[in-house]
Amino acid sequence: MSNVVSFASLARAPRVAGQAVPQANGAGALLAVFAHHRRRQGDAWWLKENAELLMILAALGRKPGDLGLAAYQPFYEGAAEMVTFHPQYYRLILGVVTALESLGYPGDLGPRLAQWIAAEGWIESEVNDLQRAEVRHLLARNGVTLDCPGLDQRLIGFLSRPASFALPNPRAAYDLLHVVFYLSDYGRRLIDLPEAAIESLLMLGCLAHLEQNGDLLGEVLLALHYAGQALPPLWRDHLRAETAAFRVETVPCRDSSDAYHNFLVNQWLMGTMGESAFQDIPSAGAMSFRLTRPVIAPLLEWSQALKGLGAQRSGDWPEMRVACAPQLSDQALAVADAGAAGSPLFDRFFTSFARAAGPAAPPLRRKLA
Repeated sequence: MSNVVSFASLARAPRVAGQAVPQANGAGALLAVFAHHRRRQGDAWWLKENAELLMILAALGRKPGDLGLAAYQPFYEGAAEMVTFHPQYYRLILGVVTALESLGYPGDLGPRLAQWIAAEGWIESEVNDLQRAEVRHLLARNGVTLDCPGLDQRLIGFLSRPASFALPNPRAAYDLLHVVFYLSDYGRRLIDLPEAAIESLLMLGCLAHLEQNGDLLGEVLLALHYAGQALPPLWRDHLRAETAAFRVETVPCRDSSDAYHNFLVNQWLMGTMGESAFQDIPSAGAMSFRLTRPVIAPLLEWSQALKGLGAQRSGDWPEMRVACAPQLSDQALAVADAGAAGSPLFDRFFTSFARAAGPAAPPLRRKLA
């Protein structure tokens, strides 16, 4: 690939007013934490976490002001050199730059990066359609249009297999939700999904509620909202309860394995629903995000109980509730009962989740003629 655009010749962006690390509460304090106190600036994990935070703030239209954005000046001024040395991270780098400029960081590096990425044909290095959809989305945010024949048709085809999303599969869940995010431009435009795709989101929501996975459930609710669908009160109330359960502590997170992503998604959802988000953030140099969860695993309990029934397993929820109850904790039963009462399409979800009508097991060996 030839360097049709030389970033070395680009003038640096104007400096952001105010060079101090942000000290105000709220979004500005979060930017300081993620820019300086969780990962080594510029590595792949730093890019991932900061792209997530900045994308969420941009989707909410929550501009932190010059003081908050100043935390990213070293990254922004080095982004052009970084992408030429680490082109394997071009999507993450462009994502951070695009969100920064959307939030008010002065400069036009995003469009220039997008033009270079398109001219270099980096989309041809991507191995799957989700990554191609992300590239197309990021370039479009910067005014560059890519022609991707058949991409939308393949993405919708992937979305439209509801039974696939009634089973625990983190990769498929991530892909489903991010297809909706990219197609809707993170809520900037309403998308009209086919009924089967909406059903896929509901299947995944039933699964996330049974797992008591607020991180996944929050993204399902966001995707439903972006598709113009009503949000089930049971799921919404679960996320509101988690909002009150988060604790932001002014201590370092040594391995960045805290509940930061759950917190960001939760606040993203609250802000999208018109409720307060990213409030009461302490102005400290380091933070940890904690969420105390009950020590139960209802989805695992149900999976094991259903598998244990063997040939007696069916997709009938009332029948399986009675059959599985002796193997389940009271909490696992209560979560499933709540889902049966308040999760849309729960009976249909349970039939797929129980694997009652799945394909026959393959033979262990071929029979000799």
